[in-house]
Amino acid sequence: MDPIVAHHSRGRRRAHRPPPMSSRAERGARVRSIAWGAALAAVLGCRSSPPPPARQEVIDIHVHLTEASAVAPLLAHMAKHHVDRAVILASPDLTSGRGGAGLSGYRAGNDIVLDAAAAHRGKLIPFVTLELGDADIPYLAELRRRGACGVKLYQGHNLFHERPLDDPSHQAMWHALTAQAVPVLLHANTVRYRGELEAVLRAFPDLQLVCAHLCGSRTDLARMESLMEAFPRLLVDTSHGSAGPATEGFASLERERARLLGLFSRWPERFLFGTDLVTSGLDPMSMELWDLQVESNMGLLKEDKFRFFRQTADQPARTIGTYQGLHLPPELLGPALGQNAARWLGACLR
Repeated sequence: MDPIVAHHSRGRRRAHRPPPMSSRAERGARVRSIAWGAALAAVLGCRSSPPPPARQEVIDIHVHLTEASAVAPLLAHMAKHHVDRAVILASPDLTSGRGGAGLSGYRAGNDIVLDAAAAHRGKLIPFVTLELGDADIPYLAELRRRGACGVKLYQGHNLFHERPLDDPSHQAMWHALTAQAVPVLLHANTVRYRGELEAVLRAFPDLQLVCAHLCGSRTDLARMESLMEAFPRLLVDTSHGSAGPATEGFASLERERARLLGLFSRWPERFLFGTDLVTSGLDPMSMELWDLQVESNMGLLKEDKFRFFRQTADQPARTIGTYQGLHLPPELLGPALGQNAARWLGACLR
């Protein structure tokens, strides 16, 4: 997940209701912002995602629940788009838009997802976050007693990367997660930290790990393929987050569509649907962006065409455009949308 999503979301809200303008340039920016909002509303309207042709369970494994007040809108959003369950991820202050640095505030984020899941058992599945050092091992046990299903780890993102993933001080935590068969969702920058990730997977081959965002390889499927070949138990999610990285990712996958289809056919049991939705921002504009987020991430898998922001060399400003989706056949779509997630989550769904 891109930790500046919440910041971008707030930036859009400020652009939508700007302070008084004092220059011609600022007045022009305001006009462009209002026009952008109107165009987005016209594109999205009040659509909801169509259900899969043969109705099946859909599980979104990548949703950042950033505040308790977002629970009701999230449940309504899920119903609108025919998402049956969501893995709700605890978020530190940085990814929740509350400021801070590193993992500050992560324990408050854990409380938010545990409380929400307790009130909506079976619908919302709580993933907590942790420091990787051994000091948090007793805290992991406490969180598990309180109902935590799995763990979301941010330390593979450069903004949270205080030590190597395979640092000796992390070994006890990796061992605990493996021994307890805890589902783990990891953000891993495999450009910077691929060697560290490989060392963890070699040391803990039974770790139940999903590597987010096609294992950080949306623009380099060869890297993802080589990791999946080397580590047969490694799973990946298909999520695309904020506008910048998602625009680049969707454009790359469109160019590599045939290759990605081949990887789904080769490993149908190893891809899991996710949206990387961040629930900060509950105003109408943000709700429209929530819709766009789920429609595009689901559209990548199940539609021939889907819509999201596009950016080209001759059109540097991002505008809503059309991408070619994978349009997976039922034997590949069903596993990706929910069956693989159900197997990974296991007892959490019972």
